[in-house]
Amino acid sequence: MKQGLLDLYNTDGCILLRGTLKLFKKMIGNKASVEGSICEAYLVTESTQLFSHYFEPHVMTRNHNVTRNDDGGVMKDLEGNLSIFTRPGRLWGEAKKRNLSLDEIKAAQTYIQLNCKEVEPFVSMYVERLQEALPNLSQDQMDESLQTYFAEWFKGYVRCNHKNEFLRSLAHGPLISVKFHSVYFVNGYKFHTECHGSARSTMNSGVCITDPNVGDYYGKIQEIIPVEYREEPLKQTVLFKYEWFDPTINVGVKKHNEYKLVDVNHRLRFKKYESFILAMQATQVCYVSYPSKKKDKDDWLSVLKVKPRNIVELPDEEAPTFSESNLPFQVDEVEVHEINMNIVVDESIILHDPNGEIIEMDEPFDDGLLPEHHETEEEYETKETEEDEEELQEEIDSD
Repeated sequence: MKQGLLDLYNTDGCILLRGTLKLFKKMIGNKASVEGSICEAYLVTESTQLFSHYFEPHVMTRNHNVTRNDDGGVMKDLEGNLSIFTRPGRLWGEAKKRNLSLDEIKAAQTYIQLNCKEVEPFVSMYVERLQEALPNLSQDQMDESLQTYFAEWFKGYVRCNHKNEFLRSLAHGPLISVKFHSVYFVNGYKFHTECHGSARSTMNSGVCITDPNVGDYYGKIQEIIPVEYREEPLKQTVLFKYEWFDPTINVGVKKHNEYKLVDVNHRLRFKKYESFILAMQATQVCYVSYPSKKKDKDDWLSVLKVKPRNIVELPDEEAPTFSESNLPFQVDEVEVHEINMNIVVDESIILHDPNGEIIEMDEPFDDGLLPEHHETEEEYETKETEEDEEELQEEIDSD
């Protein structure tokens, strides 16, 4: 009987009674007073639901929850601030503290400066001066010089020629001590480190970054490092430390243009030391192994790109092009006729009787269509009634 009662349906809302009882059971805080606990919890729920309608839009309530993969919203736009310090993002998880090595500090500082939009004019200035001093320098040597010496040149140039506190802090470099996390929300994605997701059924550690000169780089996140800079206000940007797969085509990466698929060899690694990227540049990918034990498939992983939440990518709509044969017909020259606005009225037209006599109108022909000759509904009913009475009287007389 008890099980049958729990399986009853509510005829109004078609809601299982079992779910309602389960909800009430969670409300019980004091087993000595079950009914009172349920009533108190129900009143608190109803009152908070009512009060939530009067809060400001930015206050998170039952009706205005945080969206999934929320990155923390818009950051404060301070005067003179740099673009790398204004990108919203949300760190999550236990923070662990450690010090960066000298190689990590140098790599992080150089990468952040070369990928900051406000530093691009200084990069162009450095390249021009380098070309003037060494005109026979190749592109590879130019890139190596940027990686090795630009940070020091930029630091000395900004210190002597600029007073922007954000630019001076960027040139001085980040702090050595950092607190790295295991999860970071940015760009509509939820990223976590490979170690954090090793025991999970989902994979959020895959990342892809596009280089217009080389192509796509694929890797896995090892650490999520928020680096901070000296002096107030707080200036922080988040870096991903990665282990990159070999991006060489047909060696570490295979592209199937027909099916638009990409495979990476998980046993090969990128030899060049470029372990950092800005978190704002990352897009998420997932690596799936082939369901095969063959040697040619065992080393390869298929790359699946993940779509960000709450972001809709619209295709670029290009203007349609028409060939000359399909162009719509159009007359370029149209003959224009002028309208003569000088209208001359012929005064000889007689509009009235010149003799001043009254013109007698003939009486209209009565064809029964004039309004006064239409039979009203009462007259029509009266005639029908009289005809019915006459027919009835004739039947009686005939009988």
